[in-house]
Amino acid sequence: MATSATTQDDEVIGGYKVVRMLQRGQSCDIMEVIKLDTGRRYAMKQLREAGAADPDERKQLAFEAKLGMELNHPNLIRVHEYVGKGEMPYFVMDYFPSNHLRQLIKFADKFNFTPSRIRRVMIQAARGLAYMHDKGWIHRDIKPENILVNKAGETKVIDYALARRPPSVLARLLRIRPPCQGTESYMSPEQILRLPPAVSADIYSYGVTCYEMVTGRQPFRANSRAELFEKHLRAKPASPIVHNPNITPEFADLVLSMLQKDPRKRPESMMAFLSRLRTIRIFKDDPDPATQEA
Repeated sequence: MATSATTQDDEVIGGYKVVRMLQRGQSCDIMEVIKLDTGRRYAMKQLREAGAADPDERKQLAFEAKLGMELNHPNLIRVHEYVGKGEMPYFVMDYFPSNHLRQLIKFADKFNFTPSRIRRVMIQAARGLAYMHDKGWIHRDIKPENILVNKAGETKVIDYALARRPPSVLARLLRIRPPCQGTESYMSPEQILRLPPAVSADIYSYGVTCYEMVTGRQPFRANSRAELFEKHLRAKPASPIVHNPNITPEFADLVLSMLQKDPRKRPESMMAFLSRLRTIRIFKDDPDPATQEA
């Protein structure tokens, strides 16, 4: 997370001393903090006045905090404390000095985003998502901005704001349709069509992310939201080899299988994706995958 501003000296919020501002948004701030009684560093997400005055924003913060406290995996950001009362509610989560994956893709040389690091990041993010799926949650907003990577190559998936469980039997019978949510360049056909949340949608979005990791671009580009959605729904993506000839046919086939329009033709789970990835090279000049560190 990048530093964007400083804060007032000795500002304390609920037993945490504010060190610096990490990110300032329209409705919330994210700060680096130190817990006074332990000296441990954390990140704090706190609603700003405008956000705190909105009941929906408060409800969304509570949802994200409680899910983050439920999930406990080394490749997911963990929430440790939630304070919902008071003028400006907040939650406290892991402090993970890092850059998001978008920066590594865009400035690969600067961040030493080598083929071996790409493999490590790909495996670790998939492990975090596999755990999330095993706990019954669909992320629904997988994209490079929601994957953090530190200097050691350790990777964590963030942002559970859009996460949902697969629908109940009653919801299916009533044909309750979820809202059309997500980030347009990474949304699965099912999300665009407002079909019930499913693991297959995350696999599609992660397929777009993997495609971008190895080519530096997304499989679909368009001049409008409608055109982009049409491509997600109907267009056949070019093989990633078109954009990077060093990619192996085996990895290209794996990524393209994740981008199938029919969810039934994609890998059935993140674990299935991982099992296949461990047996193949991503790039032609990669060492034997059996010797690669995950």
